[in-house]
Amino acid sequence: MKKTKKLIMTLLVRDEDDILEKNIIFHLNQGVDHIVVTDNDSVDGTRDILEKYKKKGVLSYVIESKHTYEQDVWVSNMAKNAIRNYDADYVLHCDADEFWLSDVGDLKSIIFKESSDILHVPVINYLPPKDTNIDGFNFDNYNYIVSLTRGCPGVLKDRISSDLLLYTYPEKIITSKKIVDIGYGNDSATFNGEIEEKHTDKIHIHHFPIRNWNQFERKVFNGGSSYKNNPIKNPSIGWHWKSWFRIYKNGGLYKEYEKISLKYDFSNYLENGIVKYSSVPFKIKYADILRKLHLTFKF
Repeated sequence: MKKTKKLIMTLLVRDEDDILEKNIIFHLNQGVDHIVVTDNDSVDGTRDILEKYKKKGVLSYVIESKHTYEQDVWVSNMAKNAIRNYDADYVLHCDADEFWLSDVGDLKSIIFKESSDILHVPVINYLPPKDTNIDGFNFDNYNYIVSLTRGCPGVLKDRISSDLLLYTYPEKIITSKKIVDIGYGNDSATFNGEIEEKHTDKIHIHHFPIRNWNQFERKVFNGGSSYKNNPIKNPSIGWHWKSWFRIYKNGGLYKEYEKISLKYDFSNYLENGIVKYSSVPFKIKYADILRKLHLTFKF
């Protein structure tokens, strides 16, 4: 009997209960066979969501209590777990704020056809809602994407944290079972032996990193304080979180949020094509996957 190829997803989370369940259901509907999660000591409702889907048999998770944000180590461990315990042929390395959408069919139809050891996938950044007081997460609140990005300056002192969403994001990766380790940012990897690399424009990552003021403030505190404890002292790793944490401690984070959302000069960015209107393309019915999981869920 021919072996059925498997696509396993890794997911590193901390306090993501506003978006996590949507992420899980979305990727199961996109062809992911199982999700391997590391929960970095969440204190909101994240653990309850993980437990709910663990009982459904579509997700497994471990708890990492260290607040050191060792992303490379933790994601690498999940990838090895996906291959060793869940027979992964390919591993998708995801964050809770990322939705990996195949333009044709599901993710498997693209990934298995490409048969590449490392597949590079582009990122589309959504601007946060203009209403800074909005709470929770709803796709209807996201109507603008960054359409004309610019390169992130190579010199650290020239980088502007409030311009993060306007910089060209490094493409994220899907890897084969030759994987050895994943690098910081889920955009690089080391392998055993010779490998083949490809870029795809048939999968796009729809990215919602900053979702409202409360979420942003919590994320900055969690991320900034964790990076402070990270054993790798490279200032370029997590540079924007470190910058935002300094701004947070100086009392200027709310103004930073307004800059990120382009509140002060939005029409200029729109007129110059830097941002454009685009509603979220995957407001779709989840009937099949919900019936499979015996769930009711409303987007």
